[in-house]
Amino acid sequence: MRQYFLLVIIGISALLVGCGGGGGGKETTCPTQNPVINSNAPLGQNDVLKLSVFGIAEPKTYTWEGPNGFVSHEKAPEIPNPPKGNQVYTLSVVTNGGCTYTVTSGSIIVTGPWNPCGLDSNVLKINQVTQVSFTRVQGMVANSNYLIQADNGGLALASFEFPGNQPPTEGQYTVTTGTGAVPAGKARITFNVTTQSPFTASQGTVYVALNGTTTMVSFCNVQFTSTNNGATNTTGGANIMWKP
Repeated sequence: MRQYFLLVIIGISALLVGCGGGGGGKETTCPTQNPVINSNAPLGQNDVLKLSVFGIAEPKTYTWEGPNGFVSHEKAPEIPNPPKGNQVYTLSVVTNGGCTYTVTSGSIIVTGPWNPCGLDSNVLKINQVTQVSFTRVQGMVANSNYLIQADNGGLALASFEFPGNQPPTEGQYTVTTGTGAVPAGKARITFNVTTQSPFTASQGTVYVALNGTTTMVSFCNVQFTSTNNGATNTTGGANIMWKP
């Protein structure tokens, strides 16, 4: 009887060893995961592209690949002055369990120089004074200049003047004041609100970027002057989209 009891104990011990973790803990079947690449696009070529990934657990290594031979093993790489165009980036992640997951980004749009100051499309903001959303943006020749004008039904009007009689080309324009023909490489900005005196840009940089047929005019921290009480000297930003 004692002999049979020992045989039963030995049999149970062998069964427990056979159900172990597989030696080393490496996964034999990879769980389903759905990593997604995130970015701060769209952005301008003068900005920093920031990439990140979410939706995956236990990451151990990262391998990012992209345009112009870009390779990075950082968790969230940052790319200064990314190449212009519609870009695609690929990421391969290896988990602690030895599983590999590969994901490709959607189209990441990088335009020419752009600095929208964190504003939504067709918005101009005079800091500590007012912020206006525009319902119509149009372009036209105005005397010796090309004028891109934004309005919201007569309550506010913003005018962006560029040199020549053609829409502005992509690049950076230095703010100028005065009247008449705008010199090459310059831009003139005036902003009128019905209840206030005009605001005139006096110093700063205006960015013009082209995305297909859309002309994007943007700036941030441009200095404005006016005769309004408490706002004779202030700053402003804008993000204007014009499509002929």
